[in-house]
Amino acid sequence: MAAAAVAEGRQLFITLVGGGNSTHCFAPLACAQGHKVAILTRRPDDWSETVEVVNDDTDWLPITKMECKPHVITSDPAACIPHSDIIVIAGIPIHHNPAMLQLIKPHLPTNKKVFIGTICAYGGFDWVAHRELDHCADYSLFGTQLIPWCCGTLEYGKTGIIIGAKRILRIATEDGKDPDGIKDLLRPILRQNLADTDFLASTLWPNNPSLHPPILYGLFKDWDGKTPYDAATLPVAIYAEMNDASAKAVCDLDDELVAITEGLKAKGWKNADDFRFRKCVLENYLEQISDNTDTVTCIRTNKAFAKHKIPYQQVDGGVVPVIAHKFFETDLPFGLVTFKDIALLCGVETPLIDKIIMWNQALIDKEYLAADGSLSGKDIGECIVPSRMGIDLIGLSKSFANGSPAKKARVD
Repeated sequence: MAAAAVAEGRQLFITLVGGGNSTHCFAPLACAQGHKVAILTRRPDDWSETVEVVNDDTDWLPITKMECKPHVITSDPAACIPHSDIIVIAGIPIHHNPAMLQLIKPHLPTNKKVFIGTICAYGGFDWVAHRELDHCADYSLFGTQLIPWCCGTLEYGKTGIIIGAKRILRIATEDGKDPDGIKDLLRPILRQNLADTDFLASTLWPNNPSLHPPILYGLFKDWDGKTPYDAATLPVAIYAEMNDASAKAVCDLDDELVAITEGLKAKGWKNADDFRFRKCVLENYLEQISDNTDTVTCIRTNKAFAKHKIPYQQVDGGVVPVIAHKFFETDLPFGLVTFKDIALLCGVETPLIDKIIMWNQALIDKEYLAADGSLSGKDIGECIVPSRMGIDLIGLSKSFANGSPAKKARVD
């Protein structure tokens, strides 16, 4: 057992649900503190016995590589969930959260309180978790407000990479005050400055839905969904090469999201945070941003953002953006649609959000926002819509009579 874990007097059993980027990074960090780490994945045979993470951000941590041997790598939740002290849904698009919670529910420990959390707590994680778990066990919910690092996978099942770590990472709990002490358990693992927040603030905090949809809308709003592009005319890096049309869309959406948060505050939401994108990204990345003049330069010159790319696929005559991707399939139903519902509650106009929803839903053959501006499209049950879930956003009361239908469980 590592010295840090001995000093704390606790060796935790931590299960990482999902096999994406975050799992490759979190596993070595947790093992380094002497904890047992399990990886629950639908592809256990594709994982190496040893998992490592390469660290490019030596200003955060002066170590260039860490490796570990997870305690168990399995596709069977019964092999890890009952033993868990902390369960983290990590490395999967958040639209799979309902299915992941259904998957673990029958196996949750019955003899102790378990922490159940998510890497990236936007999309109403607490609403979804209570709906799916229905208080079936003694659990405490948490989530990192943002992914702790800009990261990636160099080799699936073997090597991850941390490009840039957050300098401040907010941890969401239900009352925003961390009554069960999850921060004290996460701090030695993540090695970051952790602060408190709540889940509503995390849902509205500038995150993937504030960036991916407007950037892609600026690029592809006039695309017919079929005609290929000349690859030479398109950016590769989604942030570093953001063009002016995308930059304008990001800034306009930023204005609308701030207006939504101000509308909530006017109705009694007790939150003093400034949700302006520039302020938030500077809090997270500090010296990693070389030009902090405005929102656009903060995005284009953020070292931690530099390696993220737009996925394209080769077709006859050129390339087209990959539509079957979280940029199009997650950030809409678990992001922009949620923003729109809260805007309707507050009486805030959102002309750009409306346009992006209509454009994006057509590309993925869904209907969430109806032509009359209401969230009454035929597929709205797939979205996180607090008004349909019985959520009182100010009082935070919860009733899930109108929850969306169950989805088939899947772990990456």
